[in-house]
Amino acid sequence: MGPFSTQFHLYRWLRIIFLFATGLVIVINPIKSEDAIVYFVSAYLFIYGLIAIADNIKLYKIAKTDSISMLLGIGSIILSVITLFVARFLISLIPILLGIILIVNGINQFRDSNEDRKFVNVTPWLDYLYSVLMIAVGLVLILNPLDIVRLVFWLFGFGLIALSVFELINTRLYK
Repeated sequence: MGPFSTQFHLYRWLRIIFLFATGLVIVINPIKSEDAIVYFVSAYLFIYGLIAIADNIKLYKIAKTDSISMLLGIGSIILSVITLFVARFLISLIPILLGIILIVNGINQFRDSNEDRKFVNVTPWLDYLYSVLMIAVGLVLILNPLDIVRLVFWLFGFGLIALSVFELINTRLYK
């Protein structure tokens, strides 16, 4: 196993540990996990940056040339620090922004369905229902973001755990 395949496995194990730990924390307590998630993401980016810089150093020793790994590593480390300060603010905006987007899309869907009705002599009841549901979900996201965020986080946590299991299976399959 060469030095670069070792680095590849380091990236893969980093992903497995990150996905599983983050997913588990989210599933256990979706709302209070926000701080832990920010720290996990920041740590992931920092460790990823260190591995990328190590990749570049190994490449430089072998081929006497630099690669984009150094730039990615430094950028990842800088992004890990920025994440600590900006992530909480951005997370709090997600439900409101999604709510606005859903309301606008629901209104546009309703308008488009009504316009299409001029060309086709059929009442698009399912399109109307879909539009109303999008508007309703958008309003719920804006007016009661905490419960929706909890549910979405919980589902997201299970998704991350599933991804970590798939990544682990792939690690075993593609040794």
